[in-house]
Amino acid sequence: MRVPGARNPRNGLAKALSLALFLRDTRALVSRSFEPEPPHVGQSIMNRHLSVLPVLAALALSAAAAVPPAPKLLPLDTLALLTIPDWTRTLAEFKASPGGALWADPSMKAFRDNFERKFSEKILGNLEKDLGIKPADYLPLLQGQLTMAVLKNDWKGDEGTEPGWVVVIDAKDHAPDLKIKLDEVRKKLSDAKKPVKAEKIRDLEFLSVAVDLPDKEEDDADPDAKKKNRRMNVVFGQADTALVVGDSVKSVEKLVARLTGGSVPTIGEDPGFQSSEAAWFKQAYTYGWANWSPIYAIVSKQAKNSEGADAMGVDPKAAMKAVGLEGLKTMAVAATLNGDGSGFTLNLAVPEAQRVGLFKMLAPAAKDSSPTPFVPADAVRFSRWRIDGQKLWATLEQTLANVSPQLAGFAQMMISTAGKDKDPNFDLKKQVVGNLGDDLITYSKAPVGTTQQELMNPPSLTLVGSPDADGLAAGMRGVGGLLPGSGEELKDREFNGKKIRALRLPPEPGQKARKLEIAASGGYVSMGTDPALLEEFLRSAEGNGKSLRDDPAISRAAEKVGGMGSGYFGYENQRGSMRGQWEFMRGGGLDKLLDQTGSKNDWREMFDFKSLPAYEQIARHFGIAVYAGSSDAQGLNLKFYGPKPR
Repeated sequence: MRVPGARNPRNGLAKALSLALFLRDTRALVSRSFEPEPPHVGQSIMNRHLSVLPVLAALALSAAAAVPPAPKLLPLDTLALLTIPDWTRTLAEFKASPGGALWADPSMKAFRDNFERKFSEKILGNLEKDLGIKPADYLPLLQGQLTMAVLKNDWKGDEGTEPGWVVVIDAKDHAPDLKIKLDEVRKKLSDAKKPVKAEKIRDLEFLSVAVDLPDKEEDDADPDAKKKNRRMNVVFGQADTALVVGDSVKSVEKLVARLTGGSVPTIGEDPGFQSSEAAWFKQAYTYGWANWSPIYAIVSKQAKNSEGADAMGVDPKAAMKAVGLEGLKTMAVAATLNGDGSGFTLNLAVPEAQRVGLFKMLAPAAKDSSPTPFVPADAVRFSRWRIDGQKLWATLEQTLANVSPQLAGFAQMMISTAGKDKDPNFDLKKQVVGNLGDDLITYSKAPVGTTQQELMNPPSLTLVGSPDADGLAAGMRGVGGLLPGSGEELKDREFNGKKIRALRLPPEPGQKARKLEIAASGGYVSMGTDPALLEEFLRSAEGNGKSLRDDPAISRAAEKVGGMGSGYFGYENQRGSMRGQWEFMRGGGLDKLLDQTGSKNDWREMFDFKSLPAYEQIARHFGIAVYAGSSDAQGLNLKFYGPKPR
C-alpha cells in the first residue's frame, strides 16, 4: 500500500502550503469571529465560534510559560544553588545506572527495606507528626526541576542577619494535584491549630508557618539535658506549576516575580555563572554552583571584627588570605549520567595570577601522569601527581610566613634541629627537601585477608621521584624517626642488590605494630609496609610482569577526563577494591568504629550493614573509575568518570 505523498519531491512544499493556508484560514476565522454578523447567520456564528475553540485552546497551551530553569529563575544575589533540571529523566537514568541496579538488586532487599522504613520514621516522620503531612503523598508531584538555593538577601555578617533559602519543585502537568495537596495542607494546619498566616505575593496566596527544629540532641550521658528547639519560618505556595518554599516572603517573592512574568535580574546574568554554565552544566543531570566572592567578603569582615591574632600571631583574616581563599571566585560541581557511564566534575575558579597558598600547592604541572611500567596490572588503586616537591615546600614556607611570622619562625627552628639528637649531621632540608623531585606515585592491591587490620591496610606502596634516590631514602628514614612513639631503627636488609631500610611505626589503637620499609630504585624512593609488594617493585626492572598501563579499558576511560597528561591521574578497580570495604561493613567493622566515636545518631539506624548480601552477589555492579586533575589560567579542575561495568 502506497502512502500518499511518499517519495514525492513536492510533498514538503505541499505540506508547507497546507500549513500556510491553515494559518491564514485560522487567522481569518478568529478575526471574523469578533466582527458583527447579520442576524440571519446566527447559526453560522455559533458554529464558527465553537470551531475556533480548539485552536484558541492549543494556542493558549503553547503560550503558557514553563517554569524557567534555575539560571533564569534564581535571583542575582544567589550565593549557592543545587539543581536537578529534569527529575523524571534523572530518576529513569539512575534506575538504569550501575548504582540504581545495585540498589534494586533482590539481594539488597533487607538492607533497602530497613533504610526506607527508618528514613520514613526518623526523617520524614517529623513532618507527619508536626504538620500532618506525609511526604510520600507529595513525591509524585515532582515531575520537572528540583532546585535549592541560598540567597544573600540582607545578610551582611552582622548579628541578627543571615542568608535566605528557597526550594522550587516543578509539578508540570500535575499542577492541579499540587493545588489540591496544598489545600489539604492548609486544612491540616488549621485542624492542628498551627499558627498559620496567609501572605499575598504578587497576587498569589502563600502560607507562612513556624516550624520547630531540634537544636540539641539528647545526651545519654546527661539524662538531665533537655532537647532544645529553634524555630524556623517556612513560606510556601504555588506559582504556575511550581511549588515554591522559602524562609521568608522576601526570598520567595524574588522567584514568584519570575514565575509570574516579571523582569528581574537572575543568576544567569552573572559572568562567573555564565562561565561555569558554558563549561560544565549543559549536559549535567544535576549541578551545583557557589559564588564564593561575596561569601568571602562577609566572612573576612567577621574575621576582621574578631578578637584578632592569637598568642602565635595568627590573624584569622590574614590566614584566610594566605591560604588563598581571597583568590577563589566560584565553585562548580556537575554530574553526568548516560548509558555509557557516569561522570563528575569539580571546578575551582581561581585565576592563575591570584593563585597563592593552598591553590598554588595543589596545581599540578601539565606532565605525563600515566601509570609507569612498574605499576602491576593487578593494582586496584593507582594515582600519580606531578608536583614539584621543592616548589611545594617553598610555597608551604611562604604560606606559613604570611599566616604568622612567629609561627613560621618556630617551625623553622624545629626543622633546623630535627633529628640532631640522634645524628648531629642530619639536615632535614638538605637531605629530604633538597632531594625531592616532581613525581609522587601511590598504588595498592586488594586486601589479602578479612581481619579489620588487613581490610583497612591493603598492600600499598608510595614512591617519590628524586634526582638522588639513595640520599632521599636515607633522609626519609631520618624523618620517620621523628614520629612520636616510633623511631626504632631496624636492621637493614638487601634484596635484588638494593638496600632496604626499615623503621618501626607506632601501633594504631587496638592494632599490631607495623614496619615501614624504604628502598631506592630507578629514580624513586619506595615506602610501604608490605615486604612482598616492595620486593615486587624492586624486581620490576627485569620487565617480567604485566603492567597496568597496558589495559586498554583504562586508556578509553581516560579520554573522558582529558587524558593522562594533565599532571594528575588516578585509577580504581572498584570491583577489586570494594570487596574489602564491603565485607568490613557487612562484618560490623564500621559499626565498631562508630561506637568508638560515641556516635548514636538516628541516621545510623537507617544503615543495617549486617543485612548486606555477600560481596559475590553484587560484585557485577562495580567496574573501574578514573580521575584527572588539571590547572589552567582560569582555575583548577578535577574530573571523575566510571564506564558502565562489563
